[in-house]
Amino acid sequence: MDEERIPPLLPVEEMPPIRTQEELHRHWRALMGPLGFAHRQLWLAVIDADRRPTPVVLQIDELPEQPEPAALDSLMGLIEHLLDAEPGCSVALLLARPGPAFVTAADRSWATGLTRAARRGRVPLEPLHLATAEAVRVFAPDDLIERSA
Repeated sequence: MDEERIPPLLPVEEMPPIRTQEELHRHWRALMGPLGFAHRQLWLAVIDADRRPTPVVLQIDELPEQPEPAALDSLMGLIEHLLDAEPGCSVALLLARPGPAFVTAADRSWATGLTRAARRGRVPLEPLHLATAEAVRVFAPDDLIERSA
């Protein structure tokens, strides 16, 4: 289980800046609160040019097991449009799902798909995170390597 203390969820104007991976992890941990998810979700948070969280936090529910590249490209197009209004912003993404904390093949597909779509759409992306019933963790580079069967 995720034994760490849940940071308090502050009003957006009181949230500290996000300058490091550890601070981004703490931000997601505060937003997620007590862990446990009924189905796969994607969370999106916008970080401004001064590295402060913005009020923009979106949750997309009931994602399929595997991502569809066209849908990911459409999502990145929407995000790109959203970020055009605020130059210098970036987006943080968190994949949430029920189950244990280890990275599954579906998690890997989502993380690599999101990363590739962000690259194609030139969307500035923060390190991706995974939240499960047990923990919130960053997708490490090794997590994104396809495993042979």
